[in-house]
Amino acid sequence: MITVDNPIFFVGAGPGNPDLLTVKGMKILQNADIILYDALIDFEGFEKLNQSADWIFVGKRAGKVSIDQKLIGKLLVNYHQRDKKVVRLKGGDPTIFGRLTEELTVLNEKDIQFEIIPGISAGLACAAELNTSLTMRNVSRSVCFVTPAFAEKDNQSWIKSVINCDTAVIYMGGKELEKISSSLLDNNLPADMPVAIVENATLKSRKTLTTLNKLKNYDLKTDGPVCLIIGNIFDLTNTTLFRDLVENYKHSKDEKISYVA
Repeated sequence: MITVDNPIFFVGAGPGNPDLLTVKGMKILQNADIILYDALIDFEGFEKLNQSADWIFVGKRAGKVSIDQKLIGKLLVNYHQRDKKVVRLKGGDPTIFGRLTEELTVLNEKDIQFEIIPGISAGLACAAELNTSLTMRNVSRSVCFVTPAFAEKDNQSWIKSVINCDTAVIYMGGKELEKISSSLLDNNLPADMPVAIVENATLKSRKTLTTLNKLKNYDLKTDGPVCLIIGNIFDLTNTTLFRDLVENYKHSKDEKISYVA
C-alpha cells in the first residue's frame, strides 16, 4: 500500500565526507530503515549515523562491475512497498550527474512519493579546498558543470560548454586527461589556460595546478574521484596553490599541494 506520509528520500551525501552532510540529510539518515548508498563516500563515517539500518551498496565506478540501474529502481519500489523508510544516498548532489531521472521515473510510474535533499556537489567542494571562488567580478561570470562523453563520438556538447563559459568544472574525467586536453586545445582553448586537478576532494585530497597543454602529462596519484576546474580564476584569485609549497612538497609526505611544471 502506498502511503503519502512515507516518501522515499534522495539525500545528497556531498563529496564523501560525512561532516559535509546537511542537517536535514543527517536527520533523515538517522531515521531510515534501508539506505541504498553510492560509491566514493566514507562508508564507515556515514554508517555511524545509523548503525541499525540496512546499508545496501549500489555504487557505480567507471570500468568496474556495478549493479544494474534497473535493479536499483526495483529495490526502491520493493522496500517501499514493504513499508520501509527508504533513503537513496547519492554522492555529491542528487541532481548533478547522479542518474536521478531514471530512478524518479520508476517512482512516478508507481505513484510513489519522494523528496530530494540537496548535497554539496564535488565541484563546489573542490573550489573550497583550493581556497578559490568559481566566480569573480570581471573575470568569471559563468560556471558550467560538464562530464566528457568520449564513448559517444558525436557528442561535442561538453566541449562547447567549456569553451563558452568562464569557469568549467569537469566531473568524471580522471581517466581521460589526455583526450580532454587534446579536445579543448583542438577547439582553440589557450594552451596556458590554468587547470586545477583535485583528487579525492574533502577526504585524502591531492590538489595540483597545471595548464591545459600539460594536463595530458599528469599521472593520477589515487584511484579516487577526480575533478578538474578550468579557468582564469587561478591567475587572480588568492589560492593556497603558491609556488613556495612546491619545495615543501618535495620534503614532506604530508603536503599534498603541488604544481606540474
